[in-house]
Amino acid sequence: MSNKVPNIKKNSLKIDFTPVPSHENGEPDQELDNEDTLCGVGGFHPTWLQKFSTPKVFLVNHSILGVLQGAFFTYLVGCLSTLEKRYAYESKVTGIIMIADEISPILFGLLLGYFGGKSHRPRIVALGMVIAVLSCFIMSIPYFIYGPIKEFSSENFRHVVNRTKYEFCDLKEKDYFCEKSPTFTAVSILFFGNFLKGFGSLAFYTIGTSYLDDNVKKKNSPVYFGTLFALRLLGPTSGFLLSSLCLNFYEDPFYDPGYGTKDPRWIGAWWLGFIILGVAIFIFSLPMILFPKRFPGKKLPQSQQKKQEETKSPIEQLKDMGKAMKRLSKNPILICHYLGGVLRLNGIVGYYVLLPKYMEMQFRQSASKASLYSGPAGLIGMQLGILFGGIAIRKFKPRPRIMTGGIVFAESFSVIALIICMVITCPIHELTGTSSVTQPGFNLQNECNMDCLCTTKVYTPVCGPDGRSTYFSPCYAGCSGYNKTDGKEVFTDCKCVHDNLGEIMTGDASKSYCGFECQWLITFIVVLSLGKLISSTARVANALVTLRCVDPADKSLALGALSGVFSLLAFIPYPLIYGALTDASCLVWEESCGKTGNCWIYDADKFRFLLHGVSAGFVFLGCVTDVLVCILSPRLKNLYDDDDDEAKKDEKGVDESEIINKGGMLGVIKTGVANGSLNSLNASEKNSTPL
Repeated sequence: MSNKVPNIKKNSLKIDFTPVPSHENGEPDQELDNEDTLCGVGGFHPTWLQKFSTPKVFLVNHSILGVLQGAFFTYLVGCLSTLEKRYAYESKVTGIIMIADEISPILFGLLLGYFGGKSHRPRIVALGMVIAVLSCFIMSIPYFIYGPIKEFSSENFRHVVNRTKYEFCDLKEKDYFCEKSPTFTAVSILFFGNFLKGFGSLAFYTIGTSYLDDNVKKKNSPVYFGTLFALRLLGPTSGFLLSSLCLNFYEDPFYDPGYGTKDPRWIGAWWLGFIILGVAIFIFSLPMILFPKRFPGKKLPQSQQKKQEETKSPIEQLKDMGKAMKRLSKNPILICHYLGGVLRLNGIVGYYVLLPKYMEMQFRQSASKASLYSGPAGLIGMQLGILFGGIAIRKFKPRPRIMTGGIVFAESFSVIALIICMVITCPIHELTGTSSVTQPGFNLQNECNMDCLCTTKVYTPVCGPDGRSTYFSPCYAGCSGYNKTDGKEVFTDCKCVHDNLGEIMTGDASKSYCGFECQWLITFIVVLSLGKLISSTARVANALVTLRCVDPADKSLALGALSGVFSLLAFIPYPLIYGALTDASCLVWEESCGKTGNCWIYDADKFRFLLHGVSAGFVFLGCVTDVLVCILSPRLKNLYDDDDDEAKKDEKGVDESEIINKGGMLGVIKTGVANGSLNSLNASEKNSTPL
């Protein structure tokens, strides 16, 4: 064999992206001059452009688009609490919006994977990115339809003293305007936009990653995929940072509402980031159109060569698919491995979706700062963990039992970190209401404010004279007067505040929450990051288990089925589960015009225990299934095959990158890693090697 194969020193971690020559005699591919191997589009194939026709250039472009894809998801997560306040809907509705992008894999995953793999894959990816651009712009449409929020402005509070935008104790009925609610229309638009984003992501991850895999060596796959996944995790971090930046601006950036980002009434410029992401994705999707159908010097996969000689009828293909599905259903390692993935996804992804809201509530952070802290909390640790795990496997090549045992050990740290974070709390000054602090129970109303006709339309907390009791609004504190001296706002004649003994008295109250100091936020972030750092070292190992636990002929079908399983059992249930969990912790709902909107105040302790307890429970059950995989691990064969080994085995086609991308990255699929589906099914054309 005279192929020119680059020398790779033993234990070297250098990754070789050089395309493999097409013929064993080393002669150039006869199709090098064909349009299939030329960069360009239509009749535009200039010579200078051909130097970019390499896997390295594609990797750069693909990685940048992957960063932007990941940023979209976490940007939306960072804006969820703001959107709930802006359009007054419950967290359960948020869950419905979040599952929209999982409908596309269920409806189109098999079709796109099967037929898209036969087409010009870079252009399919570019089409998916154009759909993602459209999705970004659609997500911002509610702002341009309804404009910035008006309900918190002084014009809508005719009873307000000196137009200060506060609700006071007034014996006269408040005169509010009950305009048609924008909730249904806004939610419908957000749902449709996220649905389109799901289709764009499906094309990107399913087609793009397999295209790259077909043009690089797989010998160094642990390091290569570890690097690729780590780069993609820059996307979620970038999304949180972008949401932090945008939410620092008011919804109308050119208007000053008269209060700051920590005020519960603050609505940040949630729409701005979608515009920025849409423009960025469009710019970097243009080069994707120019890549060739396959790179020069890279021969067609054996399966595609056979397709040119033999094709089966649709009925025969369906019969073969049924036989393959039967084989997969009898594979105990596969069943246990993906059951663990489903459980971990429900716990980890659900937790990170609620993390910004939790930081707002537990640590009294603004929506902007909560997004800023949520990005580094875990995601940076995950990047380092994935890189370290890939390098370690590449260097030491552990046996199946040791590698799967390491997965159990690493994933258990997620459970430990969640339990520790559950006990990290701050001395929350709960909303006092108007019942005496010496009496049990929670109640906003009492005899002293029963005639004030207060509402929960707007949350404007004030602090009582004891410095410990926070009230929902000046109205519920029984305040009827207002003074502002040297920039300090004081509410006077408050009939429902408490003295130092906890008895109701008449006194003054100051704007905002009572004094709040907490030194535990940094500890919380450090513990969370360490947990993700250690648990993420198992991601590449999970990938290799996915690759080697099925027959080579069944890998693509296993991935296609997995897409639907993950969507049905993880990505669709978790928003509903965690949305219900959040609503169950609510103490005070926004109510106006006879309708219930978003939650203003949560029971801090209940929310803390439910969030961490449910998440830790899911991850623990995932670890139990990992133990079963470890017990069955001797069945795993050929964990570290390289290209030479594959050549000796009739060059069995393996879409490794896609399977790693969807199945191996179990814990971070929705935070920057692929939500892939089925590539071209070649089961009937590959040699089957039973376990």
